[in-house]
Amino acid sequence: MMTIEMLKEESNFYSRLLSSLVLWGVILIALLYSLKILEMIIFMCFGLIAQEEFYRMQQAKGHKIFRLAGFTAAFCLYLGIWFFENVHTAGYSFYPFFEQILYFGLLTILFGQVIWNWDKLTNPIASIALTFLGFFYVAFLFSFLERISFCKGLPFNADAALFYLIAVTKLSDTGAFLVGRNFGSHLLIPHVSPKKTWEGLGGGIFFSFLAGILLPIGFSKFFVGFPLIDSILLSVVIGFIGAVGDLAKSVVKRDAHVKDSGHVIPGIGGLLDLIDSLLLSGPFFYFYCLFRYHIYP
Repeated sequence: MMTIEMLKEESNFYSRLLSSLVLWGVILIALLYSLKILEMIIFMCFGLIAQEEFYRMQQAKGHKIFRLAGFTAAFCLYLGIWFFENVHTAGYSFYPFFEQILYFGLLTILFGQVIWNWDKLTNPIASIALTFLGFFYVAFLFSFLERISFCKGLPFNADAALFYLIAVTKLSDTGAFLVGRNFGSHLLIPHVSPKKTWEGLGGGIFFSFLAGILLPIGFSKFFVGFPLIDSILLSVVIGFIGAVGDLAKSVVKRDAHVKDSGHVIPGIGGLLDLIDSLLLSGPFFYFYCLFRYHIYP
């Protein structure tokens, strides 16, 4: 006989599954049909909302966060990647200079805010550090998905690369959840995430491994030029790095004493809960493209 707690858990599972299918389904359709503007809008919205959730958790701990400065820097970052990749492509060699100016400008503005509001702040350095961390942990790391989307010089379709990254990462999340929920008995790191198990970690990596085999075969026309051996090896590493990204988010939530980063997605929580594993797997896959195919960063 099912208890009320078991019924709630099962309901939460189906809500989580449906929410994931809808949200990632929209993104994967945009990738399959190469709807670049839609991709950029989705990435920007996801990134900014997740960044807001991070800042909200820090504010709940009593820290002052300079949200406007952090959001403005994130918006400029997303817009800058799009502009230099699609509008002013001849000047893309200046893009690293643009990023350096952006980071310098953000840090200068944050110190200016502290100087101006000194009497109102109880821990000014923490305010600067946490605003900066929210920008880099969420906006900067998530921007690598947009960079992959606009990547030029790959021997295969850039949208296929992003499709592969998202599918492998999220299938790893799904495998970890399903295996951990049904077979997990050995806790992984209970002081960080009390429900994650070694069985779940293994299940996540196994699901990502299967995705690495099946995606290039099942979507062979879409993945023309993407070596199968690369896909298989990458999938295992992405599965592991995605799990580390999930645990990193757990550290943030544990520190803030919250269960979910937000409540905008039924069964999942916040946008940060949805993209957490991609925050590390995205940069890793971009660096693979960078060094494997010698593309310009």
